[in-house]
Amino acid sequence: MKITTDRECDFCGYSLKGLPLAGKCPECGKPIRRIGTKTNGSITDEAPTRFVKVLRLGFALASISIFFSLFRRLFFSEAAYLEIPAALIWLLGIWIITVKRPLTDGMRPDKVLDNERFRMIVRFSNFAWPVGALATAALVALNNTAAANPASPPSGILINVIAIGRMLFMIASWLSMIPTSIYIAELAYWSAHNNFADRMRGAAWVLAVIGTTTAIATTVGIVFSSAIILAFIWVPWLIILITIFVYNLTFIQMTHVMHWVIKNQIHAAGSFERVEERRKKEEQYRGRIVDDTPCEYCGHNIIGLELGSPCPECGTLASRPNRPTINDPAKSKPYHDDTPIDLDEHGENKGVYFNDQLDAHGRPKKTGVPYTPQTEVPDDGDIPLTPDDPADQPPKAIRHETKRTDALKPRSFDDEH
Repeated sequence: MKITTDRECDFCGYSLKGLPLAGKCPECGKPIRRIGTKTNGSITDEAPTRFVKVLRLGFALASISIFFSLFRRLFFSEAAYLEIPAALIWLLGIWIITVKRPLTDGMRPDKVLDNERFRMIVRFSNFAWPVGALATAALVALNNTAAANPASPPSGILINVIAIGRMLFMIASWLSMIPTSIYIAELAYWSAHNNFADRMRGAAWVLAVIGTTTAIATTVGIVFSSAIILAFIWVPWLIILITIFVYNLTFIQMTHVMHWVIKNQIHAAGSFERVEERRKKEEQYRGRIVDDTPCEYCGHNIIGLELGSPCPECGTLASRPNRPTINDPAKSKPYHDDTPIDLDEHGENKGVYFNDQLDAHGRPKKTGVPYTPQTEVPDDGDIPLTPDDPADQPPKAIRHETKRTDALKPRSFDDEH
């Protein structure tokens, strides 16, 4: 069987058209993974391994960015400049996640993941995060300068312009969470994790609505120096922090999902390769021992020997080893019944009766003695094995053969009487 379609290697991208399906990539040496003509629409069956590795890197970077931003807001709230590297890492992660999806044979185009315009909207809308972080750092620096030098404060017009610009960019940043979350939710659907997708969509709308409201209120409080607005701004920020934590948890879980998709794809490719090796061994050792089997006595590898042939090392007849079957405890019946234990009026165990103490109807005999945990079992000594003294051995059966010499003689009346 050969590959007849334009298909690339899962690991290096080399063209596999014309190569045998049961072979390896001539470029990187990795086994070729078998893909059905009709896939079930999951990322495990459709996406190349190198593409899943790119997604794993993007989700990991986005998770690091969100964690760093939360850490900064909780412990270094005054260091606003630390938000700039976090925003840049977030932009890089989203840029990697939104890489163009490779469409192979049998894949159904997705209206979100394969929409080039929507993909560009997700990418470029997230540029608002680093610009907004830069404006926030500049606004905090100007306010600190005005507080440190009240004699020569910065221009109030400059502060207001930067504050309004920061508000616009922060609103754009929070609104960019909507298309970004829609795209990532489609990736979660493609990965067969619908709960991640639903959680991502819900968190996106919370961040977009409350984040936009908070950005506007913060800007108004800074411009008009309203202490009341700035005093109550912590309430929506607390909701945002909780939602961001849930958002980051989903990104970490998606990173873990991509990691296991790669593991499963590598295992699937290796499984198909092992099946081919097994088939070739069965053709090579037809009717003989196929697996690497050690001799039961000397441990010599007897692969390739016929059943019943002697081991070349010790001369023992080769036999196929009996592999014990593994039973599922959930499906196998218990070896004992669950009947309750009979108790007397004092709550003591009545015991059980052996077969020799039961009658023909299965009822205990009048002379039967029940066995209880307190019953002492008589010790009859060791079980006798093969006796050493030949005199103690039982006599062998002797076959008596009588030769009848008159078997062919004619019978007469005198012989019968």
